[in-house]
Amino acid sequence: MAQHRSVPCPAQAVAVQTGAIFSVLAAGAVNAHMSGVAAARQAREDHNCHILAHQAHEASVAAHDWADLARAQAIEIERLKAENFRLTKVAKQNFELAQRLAKKAA
Repeated sequence: MAQHRSVPCPAQAVAVQTGAIFSVLAAGAVNAHMSGVAAARQAREDHNCHILAHQAHEASVAAHDWADLARAQAIEIERLKAENFRLTKVAKQNFELAQRLAKKAA
C-alpha cells in the first residue's frame, strides 16, 4: 500500500523548481542560438549582395568602356574608308594619265 505523507517531499519541490529553471535556460539558449544563426545568415546575405552589386558595377563600367572603344573603332573605320576611296580615285586618275601619256608617246 502506498504511503501518504501529509507534508510534501522537499526533494520533489527542488526537482520541479530546478527543472523549470533549466527549461527556461534551455529555451533562452535555443532562442539565442536561433537569433545568432539568423544574424549570421543576414550578414552572409548582405555580404553576398554587396559583392553582387560591386560585380554589376564593374560589368557596367567594362560595358561602357567596350562601347566607347567600339564607337572609336567605327569612326576610325569610316575615316579609313574615306581615305581608301580618295586613294583609289587618285590611283585611277594617275593610271588614266599614264595611259594617255603612253598613247601620246607611242
